[in-house]
Amino acid sequence: MGKTCTQCQAEIAAWNEKCGGCGYTLVLEPDEVVQQRRLRAPALGALLFTQGWCFGARLYGWFLLSLIPMVGIIVLPIMVLFGRRWAWKAGGWADRKEFEDRMRLLDALSIIWISLLVAGWYLLRLRG
Repeated sequence: MGKTCTQCQAEIAAWNEKCGGCGYTLVLEPDEVVQQRRLRAPALGALLFTQGWCFGARLYGWFLLSLIPMVGIIVLPIMVLFGRRWAWKAGGWADRKEFEDRMRLLDALSIIWISLLVAGWYLLRLRG
């Protein structure tokens, strides 16, 4: 059974071969490669809601450090860049799905948090 080229929809014999129609190489990546790429992605939740994200990601030491004003400024970029990897290693998650679900939840909560802060600021500006 052949595979379909994602670029031109031509049939090709197998993964990791070039398409005869457009020359595009179809690559089948193992699940581990995809998972490692997701772990290296920046943590949006850590950018917008550092303390809550650290606590929710089970990085309790970093959570405590983020509460210290001058240290919290340094913790923010560290968590954005490395937080997902560290949370996976230290979190004691049941499986990958639980971890991915928690990361999506924390990202959504951080967006809601920032939206509420902006809405509150805007309402205060209207009153004042």
